[in-house]
Amino acid sequence: MSAKNLNLTKLGSNNHNAKLNVRNYEVYWIHRIFSMIYVVGLSLLGIGILRKFDLNAVMVFLILLALFGWMLYLHNVAAYESARGTTRGRNISQLIAMILLFFFPVGTVIAIYLFYQTSQFKWQKSL
Repeated sequence: MSAKNLNLTKLGSNNHNAKLNVRNYEVYWIHRIFSMIYVVGLSLLGIGILRKFDLNAVMVFLILLALFGWMLYLHNVAAYESARGTTRGRNISQLIAMILLFFFPVGTVIAIYLFYQTSQFKWQKSL
């Protein structure tokens, strides 16, 4: 995923607060931030498991790696597709929002915001 594929060029060279040229800026960054949280969390969890190195702990880590790795993948695809404004990005974002509804209270607030941003009135479709 390169800047050339997403057309992530700044709108003005002198404007330091210029948004990246993506279709659904807020949705894109929500998914990017979640991806970063998953990478840092899984890295720290892996380091903690390797320090203990118990077979049961390694099995739990592999299960968590599969689960959170799947969520990391979904967030990356959702970020890429929402930046392009595709229907696939909108659907994946709404699926993630449904999952986040169960993580009360912060996940619920983020999910409601994602539902609002992916509504048919706010979603910016691709050309």
